[in-house]
Amino acid sequence: MKLNKIKSSAIAVVLIAVSVTGCLKDKDYDKGLIQSVRATGGTPSVVEIKLTAADVSNFLVVSYDNSNADTTVDLIPVNLATHDAALQDLHITLTPKQSLVDDYNTANGTAYGDPSAFFTLADGGVVTIPKGSYTGFLKIKFKPSDFLGADWAVGFQITAVQESGYTISGNLGSGVVAIAIKNKYDGNYNLRMKLAGWSAYGIADGDTYQWPSAVSMITSGPASVTILTQETGPGQPGFTTDGGITSFGATAPQYIFDLATDKLIDVRNLAPDDGRGRAFQLNPAVTDSRYDAATKTIYAAYIMTQIGRPNQEIYDTLTYVGPR
Repeated sequence: MKLNKIKSSAIAVVLIAVSVTGCLKDKDYDKGLIQSVRATGGTPSVVEIKLTAADVSNFLVVSYDNSNADTTVDLIPVNLATHDAALQDLHITLTPKQSLVDDYNTANGTAYGDPSAFFTLADGGVVTIPKGSYTGFLKIKFKPSDFLGADWAVGFQITAVQESGYTISGNLGSGVVAIAIKNKYDGNYNLRMKLAGWSAYGIADGDTYQWPSAVSMITSGPASVTILTQETGPGQPGFTTDGGITSFGATAPQYIFDLATDKLIDVRNLAPDDGRGRAFQLNPAVTDSRYDAATKTIYAAYIMTQIGRPNQEIYDTLTYVGPR
């Protein structure tokens, strides 16, 4: 199938999946969706927090399975940004800095709370990068069920490196992680899509196509999910006039539901505006956009708007195939 991709811009939010059983490494780090292992060379030897591969915002949402059991997870990767791996065990201290979350809330209109009462730091916040490796992880211990019902985020800053000869990164020395517990809409889905309105711009108009692989709907809040595809990433997926897959730049759709009724009540664009003014809104002509709990199917009819263009209508049917 032909792969066409409309230029996409970096987004501040990359929603990534993590399944928790005991002490785990984030699957998305292993898959390369998050840049947690990197050898770039250079002098001096720099240690850094690197949560996002696409930009330096260093903000990430991670989601975990609900559980009443105490669970330890690898939350934040700390990297040695050198060509060669560590010649000895390195010990890097991370210190909580909740003002980073406050600053993020102010800049982005979010309201992440402080979950420090619900978790403990493993190893006193000291991260070990083992000899022969590039990466170590800040571990926390928590009970996932304690995080239900609200939006939480933690901020951390590298404050010390025990061994001499290492420098803390100037722009990647801190980061913010939002911690979400997977909601009922979270999972992998088959996607069927019909588009209408942008045939003049090479976009399919009136035909229904099947996305070539399962897409991930990723928890971004108690009643919201964002979409991630293997082929095109977190942007709004689409199809071209010849049936090729694509995604729209400067987009990151967030689907928001009413938890009580499962009705889709809003679709928002989480991506920064690149000047085109791309935004999403529910299609007012369709009144039954929803999540069908009996069949685990999402029906979503919404519109993408852009300055100087007609509306791009989007009709999605997402059928659940399994957990992420």
